[in-house]
Amino acid sequence: MLTPFPRIVPLGVVTLAQQVPRAMPSAPTSTLLGIVFAAVLVAACGQQPVPSHHVQPIDPTQVVKGDPAYKQLRKSYVRERHRAGPDVDWASIERVNGRAQIAKRNALAALWAGTGTRWTERGSDNQAGRMHVAVPGPTGDTLYAGSSLGGIWRGGLGGTDWTPLGDNLAGGAHWLAVIPGVSPTDPDIIVAATDGGEIHRSDDDGQTWTVPAGLPATVGVRRVLVPADGSDAIFIVARWWQGSNLKNSVYRSTDKGLSFIKAVGMNTYAGDIWAPRTGPGDMYMLKQDTLQVSSDGGDTWIVRSNLPAPSTGGELVGSEAGAPRLWAILDEGVDKLYRSDDAGLSWTFITAVSDYWGSLNASTIDPDLFAWGGVEVHVSYDAGASFDEVNQWWEYYGNEADKLHADIPGIDVVSEGPGSETWYVATDGGLFRSTDGLASVENLSLLGLRVSQYYTTHTSTVDPDRVLAGAQDQGYQRADTAPVGTTALSFDQLISGDYGHLVSGDGSHDWVYSCYPGFILVQKGATSPQLFQVDFPGGADYGWLPNLAADPWDTKRWFFCADKLYRYSKQSFMNSWTSLQWSTQDFAVSNGEYLTALEFSPTNSNRAYAATNFGRLWWSDNHGVSWTQSTSSGPSAHYFYGTAMVIDALDQDTVWVGGSGYSGPAVYRSTDGGVSFQAWGDGLPSTLVYCLAQAPDGSGDIYCGTETAAYKRGAADANWIDITENDAPVTIYWSAESVSSANVIRFGTYGRGIWDYDVSDGCSWVPYGLGLGGANVLSLDTRSNTTLGSNMTFDVSGGVASAPGFLLLSTASTQLPLKQGYLLVDPTGWLLIPVQADGQGELQLQVSVPASPAWAGLPVSLQVALADAGQGNGWAFSNGLAGVLCD
Repeated sequence: MLTPFPRIVPLGVVTLAQQVPRAMPSAPTSTLLGIVFAAVLVAACGQQPVPSHHVQPIDPTQVVKGDPAYKQLRKSYVRERHRAGPDVDWASIERVNGRAQIAKRNALAALWAGTGTRWTERGSDNQAGRMHVAVPGPTGDTLYAGSSLGGIWRGGLGGTDWTPLGDNLAGGAHWLAVIPGVSPTDPDIIVAATDGGEIHRSDDDGQTWTVPAGLPATVGVRRVLVPADGSDAIFIVARWWQGSNLKNSVYRSTDKGLSFIKAVGMNTYAGDIWAPRTGPGDMYMLKQDTLQVSSDGGDTWIVRSNLPAPSTGGELVGSEAGAPRLWAILDEGVDKLYRSDDAGLSWTFITAVSDYWGSLNASTIDPDLFAWGGVEVHVSYDAGASFDEVNQWWEYYGNEADKLHADIPGIDVVSEGPGSETWYVATDGGLFRSTDGLASVENLSLLGLRVSQYYTTHTSTVDPDRVLAGAQDQGYQRADTAPVGTTALSFDQLISGDYGHLVSGDGSHDWVYSCYPGFILVQKGATSPQLFQVDFPGGADYGWLPNLAADPWDTKRWFFCADKLYRYSKQSFMNSWTSLQWSTQDFAVSNGEYLTALEFSPTNSNRAYAATNFGRLWWSDNHGVSWTQSTSSGPSAHYFYGTAMVIDALDQDTVWVGGSGYSGPAVYRSTDGGVSFQAWGDGLPSTLVYCLAQAPDGSGDIYCGTETAAYKRGAADANWIDITENDAPVTIYWSAESVSSANVIRFGTYGRGIWDYDVSDGCSWVPYGLGLGGANVLSLDTRSNTTLGSNMTFDVSGGVASAPGFLLLSTASTQLPLKQGYLLVDPTGWLLIPVQADGQGELQLQVSVPASPAWAGLPVSLQVALADAGQGNGWAFSNGLAGVLCD
């Protein structure tokens, strides 16, 4: 029997705020294009009942907070979704994808095309996710903060006027250095270490990012440090792979982050450095079981003492108020805390450290004040004789403004002058500060720090202003409307924890089901929701966050994906559900295999499709009672993990499935009812497809979200096209839903909240194929729109003086290797119009488009190719421009 959660309905609502190929045009496409551009004015079952075992209604995170096994299960779940061949390093592949996104965004920043965005940010405006670091700006009146996969933010010291500066920076910011620009009127220089340990620099307020010279291919960063000696030197403790060895070194920049040189090698020892924060002074370093000191800004180092015990590495901080007093946590197989009262000459063991996540710091004014972070912040005011928590993690709920959220990735202490300092605590629920040595804290994320980490969203079909969301460590959330004057929704957190796979049988919020790692959460009622928990089926095998599917036959039923398929049904008495094994099919063809995707056709609820974590694909014609395996279950051999699925809104026989694409295609399509599947991933990088959705406008266009971007593939397109343009964030697009009332695809991102993409064709040219490198060195740009009857102007730069070439026109885009570059327009029925660059290697193309409404809706893709002897095969290519002709 089930009853509502007694303490959480509502829970104390969280109110945080050779030559180019030639082809003759062919009808009908080429004829149409020929007419449109004729005025070119160029100089160029067996169903077995299974009882549900119900648990007591409790706050779910109370069971798992502080449990290392919980974190490991989630990490294993993430790794498994990125299934790849044994010699494939998916993390390295995604670092390359991230760099490609940065290069694309750098190129977009210089273009006019694409400035008319189709993207709208939808929040959350008041529910921040994981933060890592906080650094004041050089003038002392601004605060820079780095998030996990949510970029870099700048705001006032009190947490006001937050502005994103790093939506174009893949990997977020785990460490930051902020120093003055070259001249007093220049923007601050930002150096960021990302989630993958890469270093990037911006000198234009984050519009573009570059990689400093002199660094290896870093894969981790222990510290980014700017000594308070006025030199603006930047030190980075970084690690990188040398063969099979993970090496560590200290790098130093003396030219404001433009380049770095190796200052100290640490070999395989994962060491650390510390420097005073209140003015010039000696620098200290943990290296190879020694403490070393430099008095000349890191040029030379001498050994001060041997560390008290052998270790593989450690973290080092200090308090300027002592000699200085130093604190070190050393990895000796277990983490142990030591203190030195004489600037590192001798060490005293304090305690073995539990609940430690690598974040620690000490006061600049009180030598006895020290803290470390794990699930909670552990603080000592008596030099380590005793420790206490700033607050218990659960105290945050109902006290969001002045209690720390759980999980502490970073702690920073900033000197504010003699006798004054500010502590910044980065949590999984935003950024906090303390001006009284952690005696009290203040939430700086109550409004505008939009870095929510969402697994899923669900928009009501009855009331499109009502949105539910499932977050990582920010719970099950609900919003009814956006505040006046903004598009960003403010969410109420109904219950804490991690929730995914929100589903509803009729699209309303009368009955909604979602998964927490351990039970199913049931919402009853749209306006005043009640929440219930239901156990997972006993003895089943499933993932960390199992998939659910709503039953289109009954809104009070849902399906649970495991090694078997289970259906839950509400009983007629009280609020109780029973599960039964809906199908006799055992989906565990291989050991450890289970269902990871399940969908029912919107036109025939008897037709269902499913995928497993081993890439096997299935179809059913009797509502999932019996199943047939696809004859092309080939994705399994390509290490495919099915994570997403969408069925065509009008054709029950057409279905797309997406998943891991590191050792094969990331998307497959079937047009014969699941009997066979064909690869459908052209244009996507090697990546994981987290989600799929079909446009709500009847076009048949398909959208997907990946590790770093969102993509679209039109019904007639040969390739996927990146649609993130220069506005949407470079982050994980974990979920997607088709919202008919707004004609948008609503994406839930893991790091930057919720974003809507307007599927309307619009009247703007969208650049694509940027940052590809190779022979794609030309820039194709326009300030024109795609309106019929207009005079369009296209600008090309970067060519060789007087070079001949072609303007390439097609009704579809592509991305095909050609002449050491990429062809970006479909050669099927294309038009090639001769052009020639001027003496500066530039050209301007003027096109007059007839005002015939018959051509409205025609898609057009453009690219320019110019002869260039400096390229390997004699040709240079531009980026592409795509648009749809409109009235």
